[in-house]
Amino acid sequence: MSNLLLRLMRPLARLGESLAPGLTGRIAFRLFCTPPRPKQGNHRAASVKSLAARLEAGTPLSVPFPCGSVAAHLFEPARSEERGTPPCVILLHGWTGQAAVMAAFVQPLLDAGLRVVAFDLPAHGNSTGATLDLPTGVASLAAVARAIGPVEAIVAHSFGGSIALAALAGTLPAQPRVVAKRLVLIAPPSSMQEVARWFAGRIGLGPRGLRALEARIHTVAGVPVTAFAGAAQLQRYGGPTLLLHCQDDREVPFAHAQALTDAGPFVRLEALSGLGHRRILTAPRVTARVADFVAGRAEPAPDQTQPISSRRTTASIASTPSGESFRQGR
Repeated sequence: MSNLLLRLMRPLARLGESLAPGLTGRIAFRLFCTPPRPKQGNHRAASVKSLAARLEAGTPLSVPFPCGSVAAHLFEPARSEERGTPPCVILLHGWTGQAAVMAAFVQPLLDAGLRVVAFDLPAHGNSTGATLDLPTGVASLAAVARAIGPVEAIVAHSFGGSIALAALAGTLPAQPRVVAKRLVLIAPPSSMQEVARWFAGRIGLGPRGLRALEARIHTVAGVPVTAFAGAAQLQRYGGPTLLLHCQDDREVPFAHAQALTDAGPFVRLEALSGLGHRRILTAPRVTARVADFVAGRAEPAPDQTQPISSRRTTASIASTPSGESFRQGR
């Protein structure tokens, strides 16, 4: 969202929340759930083609779900007749991403003998739709999980982690619960309420407008925004969880990772540095670590993990994002 658009929007948002808070909340929710359109031009076309090339080795699939269909790519390991069909790992990208940004995880997981599926979330990549909210994201994930069979693990980045948590915890009463033995969360936000509050401030909504936005979230999701508290959802899931987050992440602050460790000792937080919010997805040490965890290999000793929950920083989890970064980082 450009600075010019924001300057125009803020006075309108303040006026709207005074005169018609319900309508303002619905408009704000629509903006909140609408990914920015991809930029056009030769450079953009080349970058999209490069991303698409990462998926060429997979089998393209179109998976229907109640709101449309999602574009997926299935990768099969070298099979052994003795093993039968191996379980599958689902790769889940974040806000403004697409399946291809998760491609670096494919080969290490195949080498571990697992099937892998990566898909474009609704309103992203080649999937249908113009907006993405948590119910839509969970519905699409559940459809993919049904289509590919038993799910060994979900590897999710950023806002994809919020979708995975809601799906695994059964947070949404109208959506099926997804089952997976293991979970990897890479730089996820820990609180959708914090994200909503940040967005409300970004577009100029005051307390009344924020309440209207949260009311709209409640209407659409069937539960209040507080139901999407990450640590509580992670506790309801309860399966082995690897949490990877860079201390220098400028899009989703590291304090979000600290908050998630409150779920319990089954969460292993490994603090990284120098990889930011997106380079973390292609670092060889990260992809190898994820494959080892999902395959149950080389589990770290307790003193190798980060006991962050006992060393919580005092910074607010929403204190460091600037500009558009936090919204883009969902």
